[in-house]
Amino acid sequence: MKVILLDEQVKEIQTLISELIEQEIKFHLTNLNLSSPYLNKKQTCEYLNISNNTLDSWINKGLPAIRIGKTIRFDKNEIHKWISRLEK
Repeated sequence: MKVILLDEQVKEIQTLISELIEQEIKFHLTNLNLSSPYLNKKQTCEYLNISNNTLDSWINKGLPAIRIGKTIRFDKNEIHKWISRLEK
């Protein structure tokens, strides 16, 4: 079975899908607090889609981390700089 849509129907569907994706991204950023420039370990793992073990390994390899007592935070800009240096 083949479905044929008018151009305006295709555009409307594209707009609806785009709006839904944008809402989901905003929802997840708000709930994970990933909009902050500084992330904790759990947020960093989710932000980079890596495991805690991988994050620990990257820290040992030089991933910049901010330590305040027992608390550790990661600056998103520094994460991107560190990763981009690895890609070269």
